[in-house]
Amino acid sequence: MPAPPSSYRELPPPPVLAPYVSCLWVHSIGAGDGVYEHPVLPDACADIVSIGGDLALVGPATQAVTERFKSGAVIVGVRFRTGAAPPILGATAAEVRDSEVPMLDLWGRTGATLAERCADAAAGPGGSACLALLVDALLGRLDDAPGPDPVATRAACALADRPATAVPDLARRFDLSERQLRRRVEAAVGYSPRTLARILRFQRFLGAARSPAASGRDLARLAAETGYADQAHLTRDSRRLTGLPPAALLDWEARRAAPAA
Repeated sequence: MPAPPSSYRELPPPPVLAPYVSCLWVHSIGAGDGVYEHPVLPDACADIVSIGGDLALVGPATQAVTERFKSGAVIVGVRFRTGAAPPILGATAAEVRDSEVPMLDLWGRTGATLAERCADAAAGPGGSACLALLVDALLGRLDDAPGPDPVATRAACALADRPATAVPDLARRFDLSERQLRRRVEAAVGYSPRTLARILRFQRFLGAARSPAASGRDLARLAAETGYADQAHLTRDSRRLTGLPPAALLDWEARRAAPAA
């Protein structure tokens, strides 16, 4: 049975939320008889996600998971910048790693009320009403929220740019011990610096492999261009993070994206 079609779009956050939020997003599942399977790969981000009457924080993941949605579903979310979620959430990223936490548990009655309002708004077109509620809720928490940890966010940027950077070198850059750096990165991002580097490097590979400019599927070349020691290194990380070698992962994505016969 073919899966229903889907559409995904991202919107910029209000400028005042930009230091914390990378984008707002809407994923709409079209009509069909099948179930839409959506792979979620580790990306070093946390999202607040609304699906119908359910509202939860999805913490940073260390393993891929596959979500299944019925036809007609509209899923909306707010994606936080890497390392920037804890001040607004009121919880460290390490506390919500590999977890889906109802907003009731995270924000108490405020979270429960927000979930109820999002459920009421779920019938609206395109998820816009629910997104507006989520944005208003985040804006309401800004006054009491400190800024993101500059060490953690700058370390994440450094590792995104150069994933092979040694942790001792990164710690010296911030005049911290390795233990201090690890503690601050784990609290803000949810991972150790080494795990963060692994995930950011794999995301870089995925971006290159999915790019329209990618010519063919030369995995050895893509591995070298995206910071891997060799193709075997890429394969180990792909298996660790997704359960599949890179060629099989890309083949699966291609099959999912292909129009139904």
